[in-house]
Amino acid sequence: MQTSQQISWEQLNEIVESIFAQGPVVVRQAYSDFSCATRGFADAQALLKELHYEPGVGDVFRQYTLYYPDAKGHTHERRIDLKPEKCNGHTFRFCQEGWGLIQLQCDFRKQPIVECRIAVNSPIRAANWSDTYPNFQSPEAWDWKVVEKKASRLVRLLRQMGKAGRTSPCT
Repeated sequence: MQTSQQISWEQLNEIVESIFAQGPVVVRQAYSDFSCATRGFADAQALLKELHYEPGVGDVFRQYTLYYPDAKGHTHERRIDLKPEKCNGHTFRFCQEGWGLIQLQCDFRKQPIVECRIAVNSPIRAANWSDTYPNFQSPEAWDWKVVEKKASRLVRLLRQMGKAGRTSPCT
């Protein structure tokens, strides 16, 4: 399940508030900065501060994972070894992994418009790929009803915002 919509900064604020309004959640960078662990965000204000974008300052693309503990399952942080000659001398970074992690991606290239994407694996996709990624452990450990409920709410909200932001070509 996924959607990608062009929204305003104010609408992104609503999405972030909704993430934290659904109950206890662990929000982390999907990929860390070079030579660092992934950062976590305790509340909506901390994530919004991280998401604040000024042209020419910081990455234009940001990606986060959302883990709702009531979805159970297994998540982990994996170290990625880098080639220092290709990464300005950096030798590692980390990423978050888990079958039921919900992905939040924000692209600021068209500022003031934010291209926002929410995506999550399905239980069928996780089962089909489980042999390829044994470190993720069994997809059956996840409560997929909880994963789908949390992701559906965010996808539905984002789709509504995208529709509300569209204007007629005649305007």
